[in-house]
Amino acid sequence: MPGAASRLARGGGIQGTGQSAASVNRAAVACERVVTSKSNNNGGCEWIEILPMTPLKPGYEETRHHSFSVDQRVRKQVAAIGGITHIRVNYFPDGGVARLKLFGRVFPNNDGSTAPSAANNTTIHADVQRIIDNSPANTIHLHFSSSNNNNNTNTNTNSAPPSTLPYHHPELSCITYGGIGLECSNKHYGVPMNLIKASLGKDMGDGWETARHPERSAVVTKDPVTGLQDTPLFDWAVLKLGCGGTADTGISRIIVDTRHFKGNFPESVKIDGCCASSSINNLSDEQVCASAGDTNNNDVQWFPLLPRVAMVADAEHEFRAENITNTNRRVTHVRVSIYPDGGLSRVRIYGEPMLVENTAHVSHL
Repeated sequence: MPGAASRLARGGGIQGTGQSAASVNRAAVACERVVTSKSNNNGGCEWIEILPMTPLKPGYEETRHHSFSVDQRVRKQVAAIGGITHIRVNYFPDGGVARLKLFGRVFPNNDGSTAPSAANNTTIHADVQRIIDNSPANTIHLHFSSSNNNNNTNTNTNSAPPSTLPYHHPELSCITYGGIGLECSNKHYGVPMNLIKASLGKDMGDGWETARHPERSAVVTKDPVTGLQDTPLFDWAVLKLGCGGTADTGISRIIVDTRHFKGNFPESVKIDGCCASSSINNLSDEQVCASAGDTNNNDVQWFPLLPRVAMVADAEHEFRAENITNTNRRVTHVRVSIYPDGGLSRVRIYGEPMLVENTAHVSHL
């Protein structure tokens, strides 16, 4: 972020950058670490300029697309160092870019293999496949490809997402059955009501997405036990179930959908529940929401339904009763926690309703 530190030093707020000077410095250090690590492994590595500072035009339809050819001298440099694995993009002085695409010849890896070609771009990446293999989800339906060539039983290769198929319990979180998206910690790009629409999400704006936490570390560390990000940062949304919530048989099915969220889906999700209407207490929606982000608030007893689990981009994650905890407890509200931030398209909660009027047990689509 060239110039960001000097703008901060001049004062007048931090307009022009969403980060502090320390954050900018950490980002610069992270870039240098890439060079250092590659240097240690490959005997030499450095940043080379492949495109000099170049003016851009506004993002109007007639001026938004920019295409650049790389100079022949730079191509020879790239060939001499054995190819490029990372790029660093500098904005002057700030601003936004919608897409960045680089085209070139594929260099073979050390084992002689190459990256998947564009003709085979529906192949599941190894990191994604590893998440699928280790996920407690009964089904993970990848929206981007309904015919991928893998044999993992967790991956749904049918054309229809699980949420569009009939199920014996109603989707109590859905607007159709009286569900309400009550409150959330951050509504920068969407509101909780979007999470409970009956239809599939039409785009990212049709979901709930939070702003990136400014405290996010430049270097991601993972918990050695869970394999998930070791971070205290998260955002939450509270959904109220329709039909009076579930009966004593609790929740039987949960679907978390990251449809359209490909680079900004949350790393992981956790879902808790509470019963705000019982013989012991009768809490208001305001009291439930007030306790959602306050660990010192004991007015509401939140209990786990779905432990923190890794997400996959642009996919429906289906969890059945055997992978849901506290299925014998009544639930009137759920708290959806995303780590550390990001966007979800839909959250669907199914169960036997407390009030059975107007609950046809059929698909909502």
